[in-house]
Amino acid sequence: MDLVSVIIPTYNNQDTLGETLDSVLNQDYRPIELIIVDDCSVDDSHAFAKAYSTKNSSQEISFIIQENKENKGAGFTRNRAVELANGRYIAFLDADDLWKPYKLSLQIEQMRLSQVAMSYGAYEIFTENASEPKYLQKVFNSLTYKKLLRANYVGNLTGIYDTHKIGKVVVSSLRKRQDWAMWLDVIKLSGTAIGIEKPIASYRTGNGLSSRKSSLIKYNYAVYRNHLNYSFLKSCWSMMLFIYEQWFIKKALIKKLD
Repeated sequence: MDLVSVIIPTYNNQDTLGETLDSVLNQDYRPIELIIVDDCSVDDSHAFAKAYSTKNSSQEISFIIQENKENKGAGFTRNRAVELANGRYIAFLDADDLWKPYKLSLQIEQMRLSQVAMSYGAYEIFTENASEPKYLQKVFNSLTYKKLLRANYVGNLTGIYDTHKIGKVVVSSLRKRQDWAMWLDVIKLSGTAIGIEKPIASYRTGNGLSSRKSSLIKYNYAVYRNHLNYSFLKSCWSMMLFIYEQWFIKKALIKKLD
């Protein structure tokens, strides 16, 4: 089995990091390399990660623990982790989210069968302090670069790519939405991404899904203008298409659970 490198940036995640790391160790896939880079937390996230790695390292589970000297942001932190990765496959997980036990094995099996370099999948959404998921973010069974340009359909906690096919992909230096920018770069190299329609992860968010999305509008614009180097007019047009896609197409993929 080929090694999977799991990229986990941390910033003041001491309270949730243990459960997140447990969800990686509970995978039915081996071998796994966990790369945890702390972005200068003011809590004990870094110390917790070091202690956890000492306790849980094995022949099939390895850890790389690093710490930024100053707060640099998620893009820089993920990039540092990607540079350290030794795995054929690179996957991403934030320090307050969770994976289903079959996440990696299901995705890698489907990637091999389909001969594609990228996969993403459906995930549950937990609102603040909820013990059960409130929403299910559904996905298309196949995704193209053109479709991903219209809206960010890839939940970063579900994304994985094959470095043997496309190499390592640099994470954008954008302060926000660098995950979307990176997956645009990945899918441009891959050509397509296979979507896993079975929920493979759990995402924790605040209670205001709509307001949270609205607050990211200027950062979405920055993906077009600064990352893709679109002209001002093309960026504005792309944002109009984005807003339509977000509210009338992507929103329809969110299912409220009973």
